Amino acid sequence: MQTNILRSFALVAIGNAALRGKDVSAFWPNSALLKYYKQIEFVIPRGGDEYTPVAPDPVAWFATLKKLGCRGLRLHNAPMEQKPGIGPLQERMMVGLVGGGPRWLIEAVMPARCEVWEGYDHLGDRTDPEQRIWLCGYLMLGETEPQNDADRDVAGATTEVRSALAVILPFARELPGAPFTENFAGARATLDGAVSTNRAIDFLALTDLSQDAQRLIAAAAEAWVFGAMGSWNDIGADGAHKERYDAVSETLFHALTRAVIAAANSSYPG
Repeated sequence: MQTNILRSFALVAIGNAALRGKDVSAFWPNSALLKYYKQIEFVIPRGGDEYTPVAPDPVAWFATLKKLGCRGLRLHNAPMEQKPGIGPLQERMMVGLVGGGPRWLIEAVMPARCEVWEGYDHLGDRTDPEQRIWLCGYLMLGETEPQNDADRDVAGATTEVRSALAVILPFARELPGAPFTENFAGARATLDGAVSTNRAIDFLALTDLSQDAQRLIAAAAEAWVFGAMGSWNDIGADGAHKERYDAVSETLFHALTRAVIAAANSSYPG
């Protein structure tokens, strides 16, 4: 799963734990998820290249939100921006590119308003000795009404992922080389209780997520085979397989996207 997706998921789930008083100081900069990040800052755009700093890092942002009386964080996604003149692009085919795929938005529920935040990545120093070459800025895009209908149905999302895996796994076994069958089978095993060895989700220890929600996001990370070169998107099934390939791919992509949203929002208080 792309780091920007897991990062926004982590900010919501860990942030809600921090707002309840949990010590989450181990998240930044030590989480394996963030090992290539030199900076993750939070700012408010003021026009042009002017920004008002809010917090220099995620842990500081959680503390700032708590002081301001933030009631909790929720995760949403919005459709990918389509470029005029290019034609409609499939989100699952673009998700491996910077700025591609659905937009991941964080809603901060404040006492009198709700803020909308979105993260943007850009490349920093390629020669950084610690390989922390990425710089990230979360921008407050504006305000919104409370999104109280945000999906937090972990059981429903789990059922949807199971159904998608039940279709795509046998299909993958029919393809030459049986690509990514280990990922799909591993995700199913994780939903059944197998322990994930994915270090990128080490941050789950800092959350208050239920075991079911933790299994769901771990399985989603395992089954997320969508990306750029060498990914499931790069298979290029043809002939008799093409129609089924597109159908099972879209089904899995939407199921995993929902899983990320539902698992994250299950951490919202109340």
